[in-house]
Amino acid sequence: MAKQHLKLFLIATFLSKLVHSKHSTDRSPFDDDNDLVDFGRLLIDLIAKTKPGHCYVFVTDSIYQVVLTDRLFREIENHPRYVVQIPDYEDTLDPAPRVRCMFEEVRKIGCGAYVILLANGIQMERLLRFGDRTRIINTRAKFIILHDYRLFVPDLHYLWKRIVNVVFVRQLVIDRSRNKDEGHHYELSTVPFPFPLRGVFISRRLDFWFNGKFRKGRKLFTDRTTNLDGQSMKVVVLAHTPAIFRTTHNETDEHLKYYGLEVELLKAVSEAMKFEMDFYETDDAAVAMWGKVTDGENSTGLLGEMNEGRADFALADLHHTQYHLEIMDLSIPYNTECLTFLTPEALTDNSWTTLILPFTGGMWAGVLASLFSIGSVFYALSRLLMYVRHEQSFSSDLDMIAKRCGRRKRKVQFKKWYGLMNTYKRKLGKWKWMKLRKKPKDAPDMSKLKMLKMIPFKRQPLPWKDPLPPRDIFDTFSGCIIYTYSMLLLVSLPRLPKGWPLRLLTGWYWIYCILLVVAYRASLTAILANPVARVTIDKLKDLADSPIRCGAWGEQNKLFFQTASDQASMQIGQKLEHTPKAESAVERVVEGHFAYYDNVYMLKHLRATQKSAKARETLHIMEECAVHMPISIGMEKNSPLKPKVDKYVRALVEAGLTKKWLADAIEEFQSNVELPPQEATIDLQKLTAAFIALAIGYGVSLLAFGAEKLYWRCVIEKHPAYDKYIVGSYRGKVVKF
Repeated sequence: MAKQHLKLFLIATFLSKLVHSKHSTDRSPFDDDNDLVDFGRLLIDLIAKTKPGHCYVFVTDSIYQVVLTDRLFREIENHPRYVVQIPDYEDTLDPAPRVRCMFEEVRKIGCGAYVILLANGIQMERLLRFGDRTRIINTRAKFIILHDYRLFVPDLHYLWKRIVNVVFVRQLVIDRSRNKDEGHHYELSTVPFPFPLRGVFISRRLDFWFNGKFRKGRKLFTDRTTNLDGQSMKVVVLAHTPAIFRTTHNETDEHLKYYGLEVELLKAVSEAMKFEMDFYETDDAAVAMWGKVTDGENSTGLLGEMNEGRADFALADLHHTQYHLEIMDLSIPYNTECLTFLTPEALTDNSWTTLILPFTGGMWAGVLASLFSIGSVFYALSRLLMYVRHEQSFSSDLDMIAKRCGRRKRKVQFKKWYGLMNTYKRKLGKWKWMKLRKKPKDAPDMSKLKMLKMIPFKRQPLPWKDPLPPRDIFDTFSGCIIYTYSMLLLVSLPRLPKGWPLRLLTGWYWIYCILLVVAYRASLTAILANPVARVTIDKLKDLADSPIRCGAWGEQNKLFFQTASDQASMQIGQKLEHTPKAESAVERVVEGHFAYYDNVYMLKHLRATQKSAKARETLHIMEECAVHMPISIGMEKNSPLKPKVDKYVRALVEAGLTKKWLADAIEEFQSNVELPPQEATIDLQKLTAAFIALAIGYGVSLLAFGAEKLYWRCVIEKHPAYDKYIVGSYRGKVVKF
């Protein structure tokens, strides 16, 4: 919509020029009777001596519109030009959207020359005030303005500290009664920058114009910020690390009262631009610090001082943000600071987890899975080998019995007899072992044991129904579990298993155990040799999820977190509170339930200045930066010094002097930070996990012992066949009838 208004206005202006040129053939506006003839010629000469940069802007009313002739535009040649016509009824302090749209488009393009021709001095001064307040007019451009006494009242003196590349055109009153054909005389003047305005505005005369000639021919527009001729500049400061430090002892010289990175930087700029510095602090600096700006007259602190235009420079570690740019001008950033949080250390003690720290959760899951499964694998393989061995032995026995009996084709009957004879052997052995006087009723019939002579002496049970006695170390499930656990602890086996499949499995399992144990021991040794690991908050997400509160100075910092795009920053913004005093905030951080937000150098300074060594060790600076903030020097709003200051600041940064001054500023407290001891010592705290494991072993053993005694009392002793005189007479086993 704004661009459409601009196009319509330009078309209307162009059509009006066409109509004006058409009527000019009949009657020229610059005849002898027209008082604007000489002024039009003067304007053409002024335009010829002005180098606008990108384009020209002509701001006129209905009276001075006639001076914008074809000859003037031909003098401009190929430079773009914009014409803004102000109606007579327009309130230029709050112009209409059409006028505002024109100025916004011109500001975006960056025109370097403004020609303001308004007959109404009130409209002119209100337009300048509006342009300065909203920055819709480039105050560092070149201005040609009609001289009017209403522009130089004391309330508008601040404008002429900001608009310095200006030429005032004033028509001199000369008696023309003697020579009526004599042209008008014009005086060209400007502001007395860099000399301060005190009470009465006294312009600086540049030249005179008469009959199409300049009397002195001086250069009208010059760079007046190159040499400020020793003028004193007000510099408001606020002590903040690493930009500004205040000396602890009383200094009579104000220049020696403050030091730091920004002080050295501004000193170098002042030497190049040749001005003096007058450092001072606001009266409420200790309470308001940076302060805040309100709509009324209640602005406080350093920002209030800059908003009122009482200082030329501001040194206070200012962030290059839109919030500050609305109040003052900022130089190009000379440094980028990491803004983060000061958080408490060692919120919990994890020394009891020392034994499980060498491996991750997934690694422990794999180790436990192999620990419980490998025993079953050994047992299953051992049982398979037992079955194979028994089948081979049983087949050979049947062949031998059939050969002796001459009945090779009836092996099935021998198999039944074989099981029956084994049953008789067990009963007979039991009868003889008990040494009973009388033969029991279920004693075997000896006449049926004639087949024993045909059976080898060695007992051959049936597979799976009557298992063989264990002949190898992995034949029992309990043996498999015990030996696989002992192998994991690098305890050697009593002997190698007999079967080659078990030997191969044992060898590969040994390799696995060696690699696992060596890795665990090395990691555990490193953990015990290093200092106790401290639990710290190093991520914004961890800080957002923690229950501790956060604090920072100023509502703008809280607004920064609340308007952030990530979820963690928004959560921090919800619990962030305004903290006016950094010292009280650090005390809350030491207590363990608060986190303080500032640049990393300031946080190091706060940690180093703590009197208690324990407090210094419990303060931790978060590793992750919330933002890398550019830092700049503050200047008065629309200051004409900004281009030169930016030039010299860039040169100092490229030369590396800012890094050197930063290192000098933080050296004092950087060396006072006491780091925790890095000795490889073992104490009871590190071995807490070992004692916990020992206590768990004692507890489980006592529980097992109690369960065993309870089973003996409640089950074994109450069995009907239990005899306390027989217990322990046969390998410690209870006979079951």
